[in-house]
Order: sequence, then C-alpha cells, then structure tokens
Amino acid sequence: MKTKIIIITAISSLLFTGSLMAQNENEALRYSQMYWGGTARSTSVGGAFGAVGADFSSLSINPAGMGVYKKSEISFSPTIYYSKNVNTYRGVESEDFKYNFNVGNFGIVLAAPLNSVASDKPQWKSVQFGFGMNRLANYNNNIAIEGNNSESSIIDAFVSKANGIPSQNLSAFDTQLAWDGYLMNPLDTNNNYVRAFQGDIVQRKTISTKGGMNEWTFSLSGNYNDVLYLGATIGLVGINYTEDSQYDEVDRLDTISNFKSMSIKDHLSTDGSGVNFKFGFLAQPVKFLRIGAAIHTPTFFYRIEDNYTRNFSSNIDTAVYTFDPLESTFKYEINTPLRLLGNIAFLINKSGFVSLDYEYTDYSTSRMRSSDYNFVDENKTIKDVYKATHNIRGGVEYNLNPIVLRAGYAYYMSPFKSDTLNTYERNIISAGIGFRSAQYFIDFTYSHSDSNGKYYLYEGAVTEQKISSSSFILSMGFKF
Repeated sequence: MKTKIIIITAISSLLFTGSLMAQNENEALRYSQMYWGGTARSTSVGGAFGAVGADFSSLSINPAGMGVYKKSEISFSPTIYYSKNVNTYRGVESEDFKYNFNVGNFGIVLAAPLNSVASDKPQWKSVQFGFGMNRLANYNNNIAIEGNNSESSIIDAFVSKANGIPSQNLSAFDTQLAWDGYLMNPLDTNNNYVRAFQGDIVQRKTISTKGGMNEWTFSLSGNYNDVLYLGATIGLVGINYTEDSQYDEVDRLDTISNFKSMSIKDHLSTDGSGVNFKFGFLAQPVKFLRIGAAIHTPTFFYRIEDNYTRNFSSNIDTAVYTFDPLESTFKYEINTPLRLLGNIAFLINKSGFVSLDYEYTDYSTSRMRSSDYNFVDENKTIKDVYKATHNIRGGVEYNLNPIVLRAGYAYYMSPFKSDTLNTYERNIISAGIGFRSAQYFIDFTYSHSDSNGKYYLYEGAVTEQKISSSSFILSMGFKF
C-alpha cells in the first residue's frame, strides 16, 4: 500500500502540476476536460454545433442534432496538430514545440425514412443510427524549463516530506533516494534532515507527452415532423497518455562542495476506459430557429492503470550513485463531472447559420476511487480547489454554393477557484472553408488555442507558462 501511495504522489501531469503531494487532483482534471471538435466543419465554428445538427460531431455534443440528417453519410477527418510551450522560470525563458498527426473523427450515420407516403399529419418522419469516433482531447506536447536558483532545491521538498521519519522508513521513490544518494544529511536526533549542499545551481526539466482521449459513439435519433428532434448516445471513452520527463540540478560553475549534479528520470504510461450517456432534444418552432439542450452523464472511468518508472542518480565530489529503476503499477477509477448544454442556431434560409452553445461543468464534483486506496484527501482537494465553469462557443457559416465560409470562437473558463493557484482559461479561434455538393463534401479548418498558467517544479518553484496549439483539419465525406 505504501508503494502505491508514493506512486500517486510522484506522477507529474502535463499542465496542472502541484506539489509532490498534489498529483492525483491533476489527473482527475486532465481526464475531465474535453474540448469539442471532431469534424473540420464543427471545429471551424468553435464547436458550436449543438443546434445545427447534420454533422458527426453532433453525436458527442447534442445527439438530437443527428435527427436533422436526411441522407446517410460517411466522414473522415485527418488532423495535423502543433503545440508550443513558452516557460519563464526565474527570469529565463525556455521554448519547445511538437507536431502530431491524428484522426479527429471518422464515422457513419444511416438515415432511414419511416413513411414512404407523404402525409400532412404530424408523424415521425425518420430515424438515424450513428457509429464512429470523435477526438475529445490531445495530449501531445513538449515542455522545457531552465533557470538558476541559489535559494532552493527539489531536495528541500524531499527534506520537508522526510522530517520526523526514521531513515529506514523513508519513501522508496523520493526521500529514500535522496538519502541514499547523499543529498540529505541528518539535522538532529529527532529524525529531522537538512539539504547536504548549498549554492547556486542550474535547474532544468524537460517533459514530453503524447496520447489523447477518443470517444466511440453509438447514437440513435428521431425526427418528428421536422419540428422536434430527439437523440441519445452511448459513449465509450478511451484515454492513452504517456509522459517522459527528466529533472536535473547541476553545479555548472563547479563552486559547490559535495555536489556536482543530480537527475530524476520518470516515465508514466496511462491507459483507461470509461462510459457515458448523452441525451438531447432540438425544437424548431419556426423555420429559421432551432433551440435545444443536452445532458451528459459523468464519464465513469471504471479502469485507469498507471505504469510508472523512476531512475535516479547523484554525482557528489567523491562518488557517483546510480540506482536500479523503480517500477510500480496503480489501478483506480475517476468519475468526471456532469455536463449541461444549451444550444441555439439561427438558420438563414439556405445561406448559412449563426450558432451559440453554452456548457456548464462543475469540476469540483470529480471523484477518484480505488478498491485498495482511500482517496478522501484527494477528493477533498478536488472540492476545495476546482469550481464550476461556464463555457461559451459561437460560430457562423455562410454558403456561397458550392463554397462555404466559416468562422468561430470558444471560451473555456479556468477550472480553478483561485487565480493565484493557477489559471488555464482557454481561448480558441477558428476559420474554415468547404466545398459541398449533393453527393460529397471537403472541408478544411484552422483552429488556434491560447492559455496561460503555472507549472510547479516542486513547492515554491513555479514557472509562468504560455501554451498555444494549432490544428489543421481536413474532413472528407460522402452522402448516399
């Protein structure tokens, strides 16, 4: 049990990293945040497609939008993703970037009429069945951090954690390594410790992450007299996350006695599976207006498995200490927040539309669970640190037949209660162009995202982080 607790506290996260004792809450947030995209058409209007419908992204936003389909359709969306991170630590700016190729969506919608004879009576006109995949999050990133520090070291965090604990009972994945590597010394006879060196050191950390979150959708919808549309989706969510990081402290000027360098190399791979349910409706009281709403149950990640490896070494004046890799596996569950969505679209005859989506998500309701570990403290921190968010997405499409022009904007509030702890609100702008005929379509979209926040190397060592990403999405589809 002790090893499992150590593993949880040692794992570092991509964007939301707290102290050594605050990693679990960050994993809950990472797998709770979802950014609607999927097809190029949907992404180009900021993901505001809840009330527009007749696009495969509807299956993950408001499944009632699938009821707008009059024809069956197959779609596929290859994507090039580019991310850039700029970190400022103790006055030094470091930059890194990464490219990634992925598939934003692929799927099929089958539309079937229910009545072959035209009738003026109100009736269910058609049903639709949809199956496929939408991408909900992209974890590909490279981060570089570097700066000089004469005031603190990560060993100070280890010392704080070790104080009061006999050396034979120290934690295998951190404090024991610092002790065995002669980076901590005894301070007194009460099992208190002190850092074994003092001076100006260079601190450096590099992080490389990859993976994403995909949702496989199974959806059913119906069209009642072109006035009411109902839909439901079963979503099977898969997460795949890999992180490789290296943290170094170096006496670059060779002025510190009993210390030359230390290095911590961590590898984390995470796989998870979950399920959620979505229910939605659309109403079209007049020809130019559609309004709707959807509810997304929490995603119940019933299986998440972390595999973790740590390599540690220290180089002091008299010797180099390199330790065998430490490995461990931990299994747990996460329940993400409930989501409530409201949708409205103004239809401009056949010339286009203006759409707006609202989303309510309370991240403080996320919960972590395990059959052999008590997450009481972590769940309390989730409740205390995170908050409810109100996210807005809007977009416009104008049809020049057969060319279609689009633009959109999305704003995602910060999930943190206090901006002094962290921020990470996100702004996304997008634009696209498409070619559409009765039988096929080709759409292209560029989407750009910006956010700012803080990254914690350890308690008291914080970097200011600017994150930007761009997506180039090409969607192709056939109607039949």
